[in-house]
Amino acid sequence: FLERLFFFTPPSLFTAKIEGVAVNFLRSLHFLACDKVFDRSRIPLRTSVFIDEAERNGIKFFALRGPLGYVNFFYMEMNRRRYLFEGLPRAEHLTCKSAERIDDKMFIKRKLSEVGLPVAPGKSFSFFGSWSARRYGNSLGFPLVVKPRFGSMSQHVTVNIKNEIGLREAIKKALRYSPHFIVEKFLENVSVFRVTVIDEEFVACVKRVPAHVIGDGIHTIQELIDIKNQDPRRGKPKQKDATIFKLVVDETSEKLLREKNFDLFSIPRVGEIVYLQEKVILDLGADLFEVTKDVHQDNLELFSCTVRLFGAKLVGIDFLAEDVTKSWKEQSCEIIELNSLPYIDMHHFPTEGEPVPVAKFLCGLVEKYY
Repeated sequence: FLERLFFFTPPSLFTAKIEGVAVNFLRSLHFLACDKVFDRSRIPLRTSVFIDEAERNGIKFFALRGPLGYVNFFYMEMNRRRYLFEGLPRAEHLTCKSAERIDDKMFIKRKLSEVGLPVAPGKSFSFFGSWSARRYGNSLGFPLVVKPRFGSMSQHVTVNIKNEIGLREAIKKALRYSPHFIVEKFLENVSVFRVTVIDEEFVACVKRVPAHVIGDGIHTIQELIDIKNQDPRRGKPKQKDATIFKLVVDETSEKLLREKNFDLFSIPRVGEIVYLQEKVILDLGADLFEVTKDVHQDNLELFSCTVRLFGAKLVGIDFLAEDVTKSWKEQSCEIIELNSLPYIDMHHFPTEGEPVPVAKFLCGLVEKYY
């Protein structure tokens, strides 16, 4: 909380030691238990896929459990030593100070812009600068995006803002999550890609598509939703041991249907795509298409170069582009944010495409640096 409020960025090693001291203190008070045997369905799937792979290599794990359940901290035991990590081991003891700030969207935007890498024009504002943010947004020109400066999992992000009224509401929405937010230009007619980079070299990429159905000329939209939701891989919202989730119909879905003069009983044409969400939110039914083998070499170099700027060993990159098979130099594209704790299970369990064993490469990182 203090880091987000004041942008305090302690060195990674110092942060890791503080976390270790805090965990040991809570364990001494019996607020935290250390379980050698634990229910995999109650921890995030990104951690489970790594643990499954690492255990085959002889590494042992312990999950920390509090009064309300597991707390996303784990011990990894190898070479007669235990290492504490949050979610996934990221070799924090090796990363430089700037790596602590890769979840700060504005910091990333400035650093990438300084070296000529593609980012959207935009500025950061605080709660007290809402009026200045509206004025800046109008000068930048619609459509716009408003998002919290840190985190939020897309829940408090508003995209494709087309007027002053929408801008005001988007700022209010972002401020419900954080006192700091960003106003930036919205890039139209692009796809959303999540890229995972390990040890600055290995790259995996999935295309993320908002929840949708595809017409067959026979079934209604509601029937198409029901058919898609029968996929046994789709979990319920917030289910920890799932990567893709059942489609959810909400206010956004109803708005998008009205814009096409549709309702749930309409029958779309063969091949017609009907979107039920504006943003890529996995919990609401977004799809994942594994495209690692199709990524242009220039884009692979772009992703590796981006990560090397910050010295981090495990990073998720959110990348917008018209076509990932084309060089980033030849199309409209931008890097919108970096993630210090990426969901590597996206690559293991895509909706379509050949899975990429990212956990295997993460185990290689662990064996190399721990």
